[in-house]
Amino acid sequence: MKKRIPLGIIIGIAFSLLFPYLPGKRGRRPMIETWEYHNAVIFSAIIFIIIYPIGYTMGKSKLEKKLRELKLKKHLTEKEQRK
Repeated sequence: MKKRIPLGIIIGIAFSLLFPYLPGKRGRRPMIETWEYHNAVIFSAIIFIIIYPIGYTMGKSKLEKKLRELKLKKHLTEKEQRK
């Protein structure tokens, strides 16, 4: 997971720069038409800065849970083979 952090930062920068140009739901105008560009970029960056760590911790905990389950399964099979 730590190897993906630089990629996540690059994606976050690209997201922040391109998101203001994307139209909203149901044909809404892009953010760039209602806000100044630098405000839209800052807003997009803040959203990414909030969402990325949450997703990272959720993914990390999911992987740790799966690893614990596999270790338990391995332990139980080894214990069963000893009998």
